[in-house]
Amino acid sequence: MSDKTSNLGPVYSGMSQEEMMNLINQAKSLTASPEQQETARRIDEELDPGGVMRSRFQRPAPTAPAPAPVAKSTGLTATPQMQEPKEESDMFDFSSIKEYITNMFSSSPPPSVSVPLKTEAQEDDGGPAGEPTRDDAFINIIKYYEGKPILKAKKPVKGDPYTIGYGRTRDLEGNPITKGTKITEEEADQMLREDLGTRMKEIKRAYPNFESYPTELQLQITQSYYRGTLTPEHSPRTRELINQGKFKEAAIEFLDNEEYRTAKKRGRAGIRDRMEDVAAALRKMENTKKSSTGGRVASNPNPYEPRAI
Repeated sequence: MSDKTSNLGPVYSGMSQEEMMNLINQAKSLTASPEQQETARRIDEELDPGGVMRSRFQRPAPTAPAPAPVAKSTGLTATPQMQEPKEESDMFDFSSIKEYITNMFSSSPPPSVSVPLKTEAQEDDGGPAGEPTRDDAFINIIKYYEGKPILKAKKPVKGDPYTIGYGRTRDLEGNPITKGTKITEEEADQMLREDLGTRMKEIKRAYPNFESYPTELQLQITQSYYRGTLTPEHSPRTRELINQGKFKEAAIEFLDNEEYRTAKKRGRAGIRDRMEDVAAALRKMENTKKSSTGGRVASNPNPYEPRAI
């Protein structure tokens, strides 16, 4: 392959030349609307500025060889033989051509793109919204488990105090929520962010290694602490095991809980799923720890004191 095409990748061996030409002819036979043509042109220019790549796929029109003079001869005359064209595989990278044409004329939707965490509100000056913050991640997972905010105070379960927003039992002034209290979604978000700020300070005191944990475990500890489950008062043994790095044992201890066992009976089945997600993150942390140390606690591979040579 020439230097001009060597950087295009290996020759596509899964498609014959005939199949390749059929694909090209099918692509040529499609009639695109002016809007589609403009979109294709714009994408072409974005992916291949100046047409450098496309120019490599353009093949000059073949020219017929000049007829050679026929010498008079007697007897049988041999049929002139045309020179065989150079192998297509030496001239084109069929993999690149196939991918280019398929992407251009394919009607399938583009690959899905992961949706980023909810960003902060757009700046007052009309500029772009800020980048997602870690607090946004904590806010989102709490909202995921708590569901839609309670805008009119109610008791989620008989015996609970009046609750509003995302599990809030006190208003912005610190007074207990009373029957008939109403708030807006904006006020619910404000309460949640205030609560999160307070909880994060408590979480870092209760779990000194919190910042070193993977994101998934940080999120699960936060949502569970916010609910009041992984607090030092409610789960002292689980907290102790987590701080000792015994995550598998912590997962078992966490679910060995009367609240977990009786959740369905008390009409709070959702608590079980929420607690099981925490236990799953703890078990995953245990597996991650083992895989990073070969299944055992890391130790010094050479415990002897170094000696001068």
